Amino acid sequence: MGSDGVGGFAGLPPRVARSRRAAVVALVAANAVPLLGVVLLGWSMQGLLLVYWLESGVVGAFNVPKILHAHGSETAETRSKAKRLKSNGSTVTLPDAPEEVPETPTRRPENRPVARFFLFHYGVFWAVHGMFVWFLPGVADGAGAVGLGELSTLALGAGAAAVSHGVSYRRNYLEDDEWRTASPGGRLYAPYDRVLVMHLTIVLGAFAVSAIGTPAGALVVMVLVKTALDLRAHLREHDREKPRTSETVVH
Repeated sequence: MGSDGVGGFAGLPPRVARSRRAAVVALVAANAVPLLGVVLLGWSMQGLLLVYWLESGVVGAFNVPKILHAHGSETAETRSKAKRLKSNGSTVTLPDAPEEVPETPTRRPENRPVARFFLFHYGVFWAVHGMFVWFLPGVADGAGAVGLGELSTLALGAGAAAVSHGVSYRRNYLEDDEWRTASPGGRLYAPYDRVLVMHLTIVLGAFAVSAIGTPAGALVVMVLVKTALDLRAHLREHDREKPRTSETVVH
């Protein structure tokens, strides 16, 4: 994949490129768990969407420390996107960039109001999404209700997602200095960029699958589509936040 392609590794410092590859491998491995769940364990459509709902919660949870560590400057785009998010009719005030960026990842007290705003706003979004997943069997024939016996294997799927996002957070965001160029406003909106399109596709796919009787093959296609969308979003996100030049990386 060339350096001009989305998420390309060429042109990156060798250590950064290795770190990116490790995060991609972890992401693909985590997405393989739901695939095995459908093929080998007979997960229902509701069970599959429950795992993806839990993963969206993991995405939001890891975004909180990302906001707190962000030291980059806001752009017209990040400020515009931040203004689109409102809580009780109000938007959040984004802090100015610091005059100096520390050599090691450091949480900024000025970013705490942004993190609190995100927690509330994303929490509401996540809860509404969860209600849809919970009541899915009542509105989509053939979705299948999750039984107690499925919970342990579904927890495995959610745990794999947590490991994948943890690897990405440590390797890409902290060790590869993405925190230096990421801005609080950019991180405020980033999970929505990643989750909304992916889960809208999945939800529409869920109704399409239920219409044809939820065969395992259709669920496998859903998993593969989700994996492709997830990988594309991951690469685009980290391509935006990578250090602009190798000289900006401080060790």
